Amino acid sequence: MEIISFSDFSFGSNTYLVVNEAVSESVLIDAGISAQEILDYLTNNSVRLKAVLLTHGHPDHLFGLKEIIDGTGADCYMHTSDSQLLRYIPPMLLNMLGLEKLDLPEEFLPLEDGQELEIAGMKFQVLHTPGHSEGSVCFLTDSVLFAGDLIFHGSIGRTDFPGGSMQVLVKSVKDKVFTLPGDTKIMPGHMDSTVVGWEKKTNPFLMGI
Repeated sequence: MEIISFSDFSFGSNTYLVVNEAVSESVLIDAGISAQEILDYLTNNSVRLKAVLLTHGHPDHLFGLKEIIDGTGADCYMHTSDSQLLRYIPPMLLNMLGLEKLDLPEEFLPLEDGQELEIAGMKFQVLHTPGHSEGSVCFLTDSVLFAGDLIFHGSIGRTDFPGGSMQVLVKSVKDKVFTLPGDTKIMPGHMDSTVVGWEKKTNPFLMGI
C-alpha cells in the first residue's frame, strides 16, 4: 500500500490517494483539491480509481469530487448524516470558502460505524466520529487512520459549524482514536501527519481525556 498526499494551498485541505500497487487500483480519501491533478496522476501512473471515501461533507474536502467521479466512474461514499444535509449548504458557508456553488454527484453510497469496506484489494474500517460534523467519519487501514477534521497535529477540528460539538468531538477522539495503538499513524484533513501516542501525550485540546 502506497499513500500519495495532495494538498490544496487555497484551503489547506489534504487529499490522500491510497494505492494498491499489486493491482494498480486505488481509493481516494476526500477530494479537496483540483480534480485535474488527481486525474493526471491516475493517467500518468496507469492507476484505476475505484472509490472516493469522504470523511465529511464540508466543501473544502470535496470541491473536486464531481469532476473526479465523472472522470473515473468511481463509487462515492459518505455518511448519511452529512450527505442528506449536503444539498442544503448555506450560501454563507460557500462564500466563506470563495465558492459560488458546489457540484455534487447524483448518489452517495452510505457509511456507518463499524462497516468494513473492501475496495481495490484493501480493507477500510469505518469509524463514525461526529463532533466536527454530525456525519464525520475516520477510515482505518493497515495501522493508518485517515481522520478528516477530527484531530490534527497538536490541534482538533473546529466545532462552530452546524452539527459541530466540542463535547461530542472529544468523546469521539477518546472512544475511537485514543483506543488505537500508540503507533497508529494519523493522516489528518489539514496540517501534517502525526501518531496517536504523540497526540495523547501532547495535544493541548485533549489532555486528560
